[in-house]
Amino acid sequence: MNLLQNASNKPFVITVASTKGGSAKSTNAANIGAFCAEHGLKTLLIDTDIQPTLSSYYPLDYQAPGGTYEFLHFRDVEPSHIISKTKIQNLDLIQSNDPSNKISPMLRDSPDGALRFSLLLSKIEGYDLIIVDTRGTRDISVDMSVLAADVLFCPILPHILSAKEFIRGTIGMYHDLQTFADFGFTLPPLKAVINCVDHTNDVKFVSEQLHILFKTEFDESKTLLDFTVPDKVAYREAATFSVPVYQQSRSEYKTIQQLCSLLMPQFAHNHFVDKE
Repeated sequence: MNLLQNASNKPFVITVASTKGGSAKSTNAANIGAFCAEHGLKTLLIDTDIQPTLSSYYPLDYQAPGGTYEFLHFRDVEPSHIISKTKIQNLDLIQSNDPSNKISPMLRDSPDGALRFSLLLSKIEGYDLIIVDTRGTRDISVDMSVLAADVLFCPILPHILSAKEFIRGTIGMYHDLQTFADFGFTLPPLKAVINCVDHTNDVKFVSEQLHILFKTEFDESKTLLDFTVPDKVAYREAATFSVPVYQQSRSEYKTIQQLCSLLMPQFAHNHFVDKE
């Protein structure tokens, strides 16, 4: 099977993005991907970050010789050359292999740079879900990942500087990309979630201000989910042991289940049901 054959069923694409580094994008991508894969969705993770946390999150059964660079540069490439297999059933990975950041200037110098990813993802066969992890800054590789998505998922840390960067950077990027609507593109709905939440007064205050902001300043294309991801040591321990967080701490099973259901309600009834 050639990777770029036309697919009869386009996979659902989630892009995880934040222009603020350290917002747990890779952790969320890894946990969502594993949960979906273990609940029957054939899932592909794509790591586009030059600091490839997601690429090394789970151990591999098969490591492909290539990765994101070959996927974007050569366009027509055999799946086995770029798609690695994790030890989690149904969960595959295209690793980031561009430490010197050759992809960004290549895309900027290409007439189809910001749009190429959309075409390539639409032609991938054999997956129900694709999750794209991005770098924590504004870059053409982030633009292309947003334009290719069906949902833009944005974790926000409940700190005042992180909230301000989300408004300036991530929302600013989203507004800038509206120009592609003139060329027939529809931007994906933005779904944000407050991440790493504890019970301090500062976190409570910032969270309340974010909810007010979304209700009063943003249109219906941007939603702050009425849901939070807690700040628990289990998330760091799970990354240390290379397992999904709900395997490290069963109390987080419901957290990831609910997050997946909110991001992908079309799969909730048939897939995101309790296995316990």
